Amino acid sequence: MSTVFPIWLISVDYILGLLMLVLIIKFILNLFITEGSQFRIFRFFTKITEPILNSASRITPNFVVKPIIPIYLAWLLFMLRIYFLPLFIGYSAIGNFAFLFEKDIISLINTTILNMALYLNYGL
Repeated sequence: MSTVFPIWLISVDYILGLLMLVLIIKFILNLFITEGSQFRIFRFFTKITEPILNSASRITPNFVVKPIIPIYLAWLLFMLRIYFLPLFIGYSAIGNFAFLFEKDIISLINTTILNMALYLNYGL
């Protein structure tokens, strides 16, 4: 994949994809855990996302409710990844460039599961 697209573009896509994933996890945690919780995972994601949310307060509209801001920012990052990044390589590669981060994660999960199945001799 790195021979088709420039490495700097792939790294920007990976960074934006990782930020998007962290913001989505923060939103999901906000659905089930209160803001003042002492749960370690929630505090970890709050510590990671707090600088992102503070820096993005200028572009976030005032009518967006505070618990929804992470999913709003994840949507903005999604729009950047889908529509802005293909500008650098041309819109003819828009279908091939989309979701490089997610494709690599899914292929990593598939190979891990297949290797475990082969190791446990389940006949796959």
